[in-house]
Amino acid sequence: MDNTIIKNELRKRFTEKRNALSAYERTLRSEAACRQAAVWLQSVGASSVMAYVPFRTELDTKPLIQWCWETKVQVIVPRSNPEDRSMELYELTGWDGLELGAYGIMEPSPDTNKAVREWPDVIFVPGLAFDRDGGRLGYGGGYYDRLAVRTDLSSPRGSTCWIGLGYQLQLSQEALPMEAHDKRIGGVATEEGIKLFTAKHDRN
Repeated sequence: MDNTIIKNELRKRFTEKRNALSAYERTLRSEAACRQAAVWLQSVGASSVMAYVPFRTELDTKPLIQWCWETKVQVIVPRSNPEDRSMELYELTGWDGLELGAYGIMEPSPDTNKAVREWPDVIFVPGLAFDRDGGRLGYGGGYYDRLAVRTDLSSPRGSTCWIGLGYQLQLSQEALPMEAHDKRIGGVATEEGIKLFTAKHDRN
């Protein structure tokens, strides 16, 4: 079967699983996953983090972003450009720096936030599913894959760690279909902990 068809079927399946969580369950699991991520960030001494702003039933990153602000960890948030499906990075210092952007997602306003040219220590990536070998199933837009190419070209090898962030039920027991251009991540953080993968699984 064609990989595109398989991916679309998997997207539907994992979206349904995520949507089946109640708002209360999502809040509890999001808070727990953010605590796990914060403990890990502290252990590795990260000074800058890129995080997404949650949309619909995605894991809520707001507790993690708030923790970063309180502990003086720089928070970087992407802004999408639908014209070429690229992302520009901005430092976010408060919730009032967000505005409604592409696809109805809250994004940093370029008028009130400083553009960031240096890559963060850690990039937390959303997704519909993650496997146990660094595979990630995104939404099909390729935004993060394009960003990965830019980091490959302009940052030292291994200087930025890519970590998936999601609920435990988003972990696939089977390997996800991956194309040559698909970014393999360095780990996954869920409400049950953080799993890091060996370097050989990271395309960077």
